Amino acid sequence: MRKSRFQVKITKPGIFFVALTIMLGIAAVNTGNNLIYLIAALMLSLMALSGLSSFLNLVGLDFKIEVPEETYVSKQALLTIWVKNKKPCIPSFLLGINTPLGTTWLPYLPPKKTMSVYLWVSFPKRGWQKLPEMTIFSYFPLYFFSRGFKYFKDQTFLIYPKPLSCPLPSAIFHQGEREQGRRRGREEFRSLREWVSGDDLRHVHWLATARLNKLVIKEYEGGGIKDVILSIPSGIEDIELHLSRLTYLTNTLFKAGYAVGLKTDSLYLPPKRGLQQRKNILKTLALYEG
Repeated sequence: MRKSRFQVKITKPGIFFVALTIMLGIAAVNTGNNLIYLIAALMLSLMALSGLSSFLNLVGLDFKIEVPEETYVSKQALLTIWVKNKKPCIPSFLLGINTPLGTTWLPYLPPKKTMSVYLWVSFPKRGWQKLPEMTIFSYFPLYFFSRGFKYFKDQTFLIYPKPLSCPLPSAIFHQGEREQGRRRGREEFRSLREWVSGDDLRHVHWLATARLNKLVIKEYEGGGIKDVILSIPSGIEDIELHLSRLTYLTNTLFKAGYAVGLKTDSLYLPPKRGLQQRKNILKTLALYEG
């Protein structure tokens, strides 16, 4: 975690205020008018108090950034920024958090409290990405100056390829398993799962469907093809399009209860079910270099 020195930027109202203060100071020197001296001194004092208040408003802050567990290229993801005020008795006001991905605001943060703000973001590339540099700033107490500092945390997270809808190709199934599954028929009940397009409506569990208000399918051991191997063959022209389609197929097939594997030129993941297998496949797709 790194913080830069405080940076000060003047606003358009601030330019007008400073110019007016300088003109009143020159007028006071030229005329010797005590009232103008007092007004100029008051304006200078106001700028000094504004700087001190802004400094106290921004010190003693700490930040923690949470990225959604699954984030895909070009898909909106909700970034959670936790802001902690470590000051014992001084609150913070009108905190702005600016990143290259957008800007969010925290109007009020009590002392010794932690609050969260949210920022919708999207990322253009897959693979390991670093958190962008943030600028923490505030116009408090007067909209004459913007004071703040840059904050950078060395934290990385994984961005998966953008899932693109595509039909389930029959070529990914093994014909021998298809015939064997037909011969076995349904052997014994295994589990319930949500219906997906292509499921046989004869296997709907109507009692669970009525209770959950959505179609629920009964699964049986030996009830058809359940092992699928996705592949990334060499020589693909548009590798990003292929990875996006494989990402969609991975999520769809796991949701349908399939055991999914992945084969590349240098890696083979045998078909398995479960969340960890899905994450392993998505990670491989995110980091693939053809």
